[in-house]
Amino acid sequence: MMSFKASSQSIVLVYEIQRCFEKVQYWMNHYYLQLNESKTQIAILGNNRTLKEVGIKGLNLPSGMTIRFVSNFRNLGITFDSGLKLTNQVTELKKRCFRTIRNINKIRFLLNKDQLKVIVNSLVVSCLDYCNGLYFGISEKLLTQLQLIQNACAKTVMGKYKHDHMNEDLNELHWLNMRRRVIFKLGLLSYKSIIGHSPQYLQELFVYAHHGHSLQLIVPNYQSLYGSKSLSVIGPKLMNRLPRNIVSASDTDTFKSLLKTFLFSASDYEIKQLTA
Repeated sequence: MMSFKASSQSIVLVYEIQRCFEKVQYWMNHYYLQLNESKTQIAILGNNRTLKEVGIKGLNLPSGMTIRFVSNFRNLGITFDSGLKLTNQVTELKKRCFRTIRNINKIRFLLNKDQLKVIVNSLVVSCLDYCNGLYFGISEKLLTQLQLIQNACAKTVMGKYKHDHMNEDLNELHWLNMRRRVIFKLGLLSYKSIIGHSPQYLQELFVYAHHGHSLQLIVPNYQSLYGSKSLSVIGPKLMNRLPRNIVSASDTDTFKSLLKTFLFSASDYEIKQLTA
């Protein structure tokens, strides 16, 4: 990933990316790997104003292959867009999950509640939880779409139909709603990084301040909306604001139990303050 200003796009997009591409190709050749140029994609990320200022739309490689810049791309099963709004990701996820829920509902009468819960958790809820830390900071509209998927899952397990009221179904199933599930995932990832149970590059994001009498993680400065959503900012901020008995948990299982209990009992205002 390379950062640049729109005014220097000709230097970065024409020369720097070509040099980067050559280095990647050299590394792959060194390890007897083949780079498929026809499947290579390059995306420019930024806000709408910045993207409009970028006039270069493609790149010519030394081999003669031309690569057009794309506005949407997939990485590890997640669909990203140039503005990192995740609109297409949520749309695709919603279609896939509701299709699965409809198929489960066709055989629902053959299964009891426990069996339905296992199937729904395995086939649908797991899709909602996959990389759900990326959903932090998305628009309320998209978060509502994700919540509709979870509501449909709960109705399937509880034997309800499309227009039935939810009441306390999520609480009865002991499911956190989507906003709190995202915070739970970020908290768990942060805790594992602090105690050394995550890759080194994640552990380096969490550094304790060496002043004062309380243990506080350093929250780095950021200059953009994208920076405010990064784990290096949200992780330390979240861990600093969680109750001390949760952060100082002796092991991962205890931390997960305490954090889930706290998120269940916390008010909406308290949840917003955790990452504000």
